[in-house]
Amino acid sequence: MTEQPKDNDMPQQGQPDEVVTRPASVQLREGREDSSGAALMDPANESLADALRITFRLLQSAMVVLLVLYIGSGFQSIKANERGIRLRFGKIVAQDLKPGFHFAWPYPFGEMVKVDVGNQDLKIDRAFWPFVAPGDEDQAVDQLSPKGSLSPDEDGSILTGDGAIAHIQLMVQYARTDAGAFSKDIYPPHETGIVRAAVQRGAVQAVAGVNIDDLLKQGSNDAGSVTIRTKSIAQDLLRGAGVTETGIEIEQLTLSQKIPPAYLREKFYSVSDADSNASRSREDAQKEANTLLSETAGGSAPILILLIDQYEQQIDTDQPQQAAATLAQIDRVFDGLPITIEGIELNPSIGGQVSAMLSESRQYRSGVVDRARSDLAVFRAKLKQYQTNPSVMVTTDWTDAMSQFFADERIEVFFNPLGTDTLELVINSDPEIAARRERAMLKKQNDAALDEREELMKRSRYETEEGLRLVPN
Repeated sequence: MTEQPKDNDMPQQGQPDEVVTRPASVQLREGREDSSGAALMDPANESLADALRITFRLLQSAMVVLLVLYIGSGFQSIKANERGIRLRFGKIVAQDLKPGFHFAWPYPFGEMVKVDVGNQDLKIDRAFWPFVAPGDEDQAVDQLSPKGSLSPDEDGSILTGDGAIAHIQLMVQYARTDAGAFSKDIYPPHETGIVRAAVQRGAVQAVAGVNIDDLLKQGSNDAGSVTIRTKSIAQDLLRGAGVTETGIEIEQLTLSQKIPPAYLREKFYSVSDADSNASRSREDAQKEANTLLSETAGGSAPILILLIDQYEQQIDTDQPQQAAATLAQIDRVFDGLPITIEGIELNPSIGGQVSAMLSESRQYRSGVVDRARSDLAVFRAKLKQYQTNPSVMVTTDWTDAMSQFFADERIEVFFNPLGTDTLELVINSDPEIAARRERAMLKKQNDAALDEREELMKRSRYETEEGLRLVPN
C-alpha cells in the first residue's frame, strides 16, 4: 500500500521537483498496520449494518401497523339514537346512515359525522315570566310577588289579542329528524337558541290571536289552542319556509304555566271560580232536569215537551185545527202509538210517572164503568123482583139498609133487658166510644190531607206559565 503524499510533501511552487522516497522497511511496516486496522473494522461495520437493517424492518412493520390502524379507524359504530353522515374531502357522499357499523375514510380524507336524533327537551321559563331570583325558579305561582308594574329589563310578558298582559311557560320536546340538513345548516352551539327563538316567535303570534280569558281557560290539546298554533308557527320557521331546512322537528309543545299579572291574580281567580260555580250549577240543573223528565215520562219526555210547546203556541196564535191535530198526536203518544213529526215516523215509549198516572186513570175509568154496569144490573134485578113480588123486595132492601145502618161505628145500640118496666136512657154518648171515633176521624182526615198534598206536588211540576220546555242535552 502506498501512502498519498501529504500537503507538505508536495513540491512547492517555484522549487524544483524532488522525488521523495522511503525505505522499504518503513513502507512494509505501514502496510501491515493498515491491513490489521481494516481487519478490526469489518465486524463493527457488519454489526452496525445488521442493526440498521433490523431497525428499518421494525420501522416498516410499525408503518404497516399504523396504516392498518388508520384505515381501521374508519369503521365506526352508529348507536340506535344516532344517524351517520359520511364525508369525503368535506363533501357529503352518504347521509341518514342507520345504526350499525359503517366505514368512512379517516381524516383528512374523510369523516363520519354522528347526529343524535333522540328527543331533546327545552324549557322556556323566563322569556314570558316575571323576574325570579336565581335559585327560586321552581317556586309556586302563588309565591310570586305581586307588582303593580313590570320592568322590561327583568320581567317577561306576552300580549293577548285584547291587549291584556299574561305570563306563560312552555315545555318543548324536539328531535333532529333530518341529520343531513341539521349538520349542513345548523351550528351545534346555536341549536338551542334557534329552537328557542322559533318557539318564542310562534308563542307571540299565537297568543296575540286569543283574549286573556280564552288563554287562561283552554287546555293544551284543545283544537285551535295556543299550543297547537305555536307549534305550527315554530315548525314552519324551523323548516325555513322553503329557504333552508334545519332538520329539526318539534315533537311536543306544552303550555306548562299560564297566569295573569301577579297583582291581578286574585281577581282573575275570583272570576274563574264564579264561572266554575256557574258551570257546576248548570250541570247540576241539567242532571236534575234530565232525571225529572226521565222519572216523569221516560224516553218520550223530549217528544212530549216538543208537542206541548207546539200545542201552546198554536193556541196562542189562534190555530184551533192545528192545535187539535197536535193534541191528537199527544194522545197517541200517551196510548203508545207511533206518530209522525216533519215526515219522520217515531214510536216513543211512554214511561215514568206519566205511565203510572195513565195506568191509574185507565183503572179508574174501568172501575167506574164496571160499577155503573153492576149498579145497572142490580137495578134491573130489583126492578124485576119488585114487579114479581113487591113486598119481598121491600123487606129485603129494608133489612139490608138496617144492617148497613147498624154497621156504622157512630151508631150506639142499647139492649133493654126483659122484664124491665121502667128504663132511663142517658142521651150523651159513651166517652170512650166518642174518643175512639174522634181519633179515627182525625187519622182519616190527616191521611186524606197528605194524599191531597202529594197529588198537588205532583201536578205542580207541570203547571208552569208557558208549559214544559225542552231542555237540550
